[in-house]
Amino acid sequence: MQRGDIVYYMQPNVRKPDLVAAFLGWPDAAQVSTSAVSYLIDKLPAVKLAEVKSDDYYDFTKIRPTINIEKGIISPLNVPRNGLYYWKNSEGDNDLIFLTGIEPQVHWQLYAEMIADLAGFYKVRRAYFIGGLYDRIPHTRETRISGLVNDRGMLEVLKKFNVEPIDYSGPSSIHGLLMNMFAHRRIPAVSLWGHIPFYIRSENNPMVCLEMVKKLASILGVSIDLHELKRSAHKLYQELNKMLTENEQMNDFLKSLETQYDLEGSSFGTEVEGDDQIIKDIEYFLKRKRQDS
Repeated sequence: MQRGDIVYYMQPNVRKPDLVAAFLGWPDAAQVSTSAVSYLIDKLPAVKLAEVKSDDYYDFTKIRPTINIEKGIISPLNVPRNGLYYWKNSEGDNDLIFLTGIEPQVHWQLYAEMIADLAGFYKVRRAYFIGGLYDRIPHTRETRISGLVNDRGMLEVLKKFNVEPIDYSGPSSIHGLLMNMFAHRRIPAVSLWGHIPFYIRSENNPMVCLEMVKKLASILGVSIDLHELKRSAHKLYQELNKMLTENEQMNDFLKSLETQYDLEGSSFGTEVEGDDQIIKDIEYFLKRKRQDS
């Protein structure tokens, strides 16, 4: 069944759901947000509800569809997808709807209206938009998760779950438009951001992802098996510590960053001389470790 740009596979009876969304791309440093939401979808587990048609929201010359060809036979084309999932809460009155996909490249207004219409159709109670950003924060300090809301009353949610209200002025992700669109529809919304140490530019960061999943599970009131994430996070932490013991320059860099962070706090979006080389050296070390293991 199709309604506008959304193709539905089923129409479940969803009760007072919360919407949780994450978008690959600019608002997803180290894939913290999409990894966190995908982990929740997998572990609850949630069921595929629908899919957003991609034709109107992506430039296929920049995000190219992929194909697989075996012995001269082509398989179906894989195009950028946005998937919708739902989870029935057997222990409470509030179900969950998940949206995970790629931040649209064009027609943001139409996309935001489509998601807001979806939220209105299912009578979404609250929306949570998950993001990840690079920050001048050492991995040896407590993971920082900051947030913003589209309604002053929702500040109590940030306070209750120890989410730091964020100050920021600059370019916006799709979160900004969705937050404003939901405010116009009178749907309370929260945007949560995991802060990733800027010098760890691996494909994903399970250390920050773990803390984001824990925070989301607490806010949403759900129980999640964290064993896999804890194991991956511990492995990355051990790799970083090994690097520090083997490389005096890296150890000095981290001590300097710890001192700066403890005195001044974080400063996401800023870079200093030498950052590029530090990032390259750590990327090389982690890549080598994974090839050897």
